[in-house]
Amino acid sequence: MSKQGVEDLIRARMRARGIGRETIDQFLSLVRRARNTEAAYVPLETVSEPGAQYLYDGLSGLAQDKALQRRGEELLRQAMVIKLNGGRSTTMGGEVPKGVLIAKDGLSYLEIIARQMSALKRVWGVEVPLALMNSFFTHEPTREVISRFDIPVLTFLQSQAPRLREPTWEPLDTGGESDWTPPGHGDVYTSLRSSGLLDELLRKGRRWAFISNLDNLAGVLDPWILGLIDYGEIDFLIEVTDRTEVDRKGGALVLRDGKLDLLEIAQVAPEERDAFMDISRFRVFNTNNVWVDLKALAEAIDWQMFNLPVIRNRKIVAGVEVVQLETAMGAAVGAFARARGLRVGRDRFFPTKKVEDLFLLQSDACALDSDYRLQRNPERPPDLPLRPDVVFEPDFLDSALRIDSRFEDPASVSLVRAVSLHVSGPVYFERDVRVEGRVVIEAPPGETYRIKQGTTLAEGAYP
Repeated sequence: MSKQGVEDLIRARMRARGIGRETIDQFLSLVRRARNTEAAYVPLETVSEPGAQYLYDGLSGLAQDKALQRRGEELLRQAMVIKLNGGRSTTMGGEVPKGVLIAKDGLSYLEIIARQMSALKRVWGVEVPLALMNSFFTHEPTREVISRFDIPVLTFLQSQAPRLREPTWEPLDTGGESDWTPPGHGDVYTSLRSSGLLDELLRKGRRWAFISNLDNLAGVLDPWILGLIDYGEIDFLIEVTDRTEVDRKGGALVLRDGKLDLLEIAQVAPEERDAFMDISRFRVFNTNNVWVDLKALAEAIDWQMFNLPVIRNRKIVAGVEVVQLETAMGAAVGAFARARGLRVGRDRFFPTKKVEDLFLLQSDACALDSDYRLQRNPERPPDLPLRPDVVFEPDFLDSALRIDSRFEDPASVSLVRAVSLHVSGPVYFERDVRVEGRVVIEAPPGETYRIKQGTTLAEGAYP
């Protein structure tokens, strides 16, 4: 089928889905750019690490700057918070929206975020609006949950796009919901605009938005950062943190053609990916916490300066090789002349993408303070890392097993004195087990290794 024939087919499928013309045109633009193989990859020789002119160091004492704090507090009436709420809980063994999962202390992600917003009003006397970008999967369940909140919550829908068959680029047509996917979190900006919410917020005097993933409970609105944005006359601020071997595949903040840009591993040619993952070469990566001037955002969209780099995410769906065309939220850094990066610590970055992450979040290594901010447990010894490293091998807990098949009560396992926990094979934890130091557990061949209630696992290998 010709390129035009493929575009006509995609347009017809999206129209039949009830998707508007503007969204269809935006997606077809992604398709055209993705099919241009010459522009598919970014050579590493064309990018470099940003210097201090472009990257503020938030670990150098800026957070304690009283002038920035005071200015940020004055600007809270012009600020808002947006959370990306489109995710499923599939990587954590569930098929429900991630926002309704129990995250910590018997509270769901959405409930904790609502309490964080209430704390802003209690502490600073300002009601900061909360908006959720929902996907077609999460919208109705989320509306039911937030109807019980005692704070107002705005919602808008992320767009949806067809998965495309490779190599024909024709839309997948199984007749089910698996034919469709959200087009990445970079869609937040145009969805905010097409929903009418962006213009409404500007009319009501809201100027800055802090945007982050719903599952990163460490990502909260901090007034001193708002003060820094005002001081630096910044249109777009992206929070980055130091790369480690664990997150060396994360999107790197780079300097390209004289301005900041975000480089994702999917934009790098396969033969250069090892160099991209060199943490001594690209030392910081994107946390997906961003701050944007809403007025500047509206202008960038109006002036058609908002063509985010397209990411081709290949998957197999219903036995068919497909490509999902996506954009990254942080890539908007390249659309603003007055964009900057901010280096922050891991205390502002703890996304929960895997079962291990949720297990760690629910443990006593982490705590919610009186403002429902996620923090290090004050009882955790200061010489230990911020959080323990937890690894569950697939033969201990794979996608077919629920976590309660391996734990009597996972939240009762104490990690407050743990450095790491590595588990392989069929192991069962009874409740109230304590892990201290570096612990490796490997079940003996042919049996389930059971750890009794009240056991303390001191540093070492078991059994």
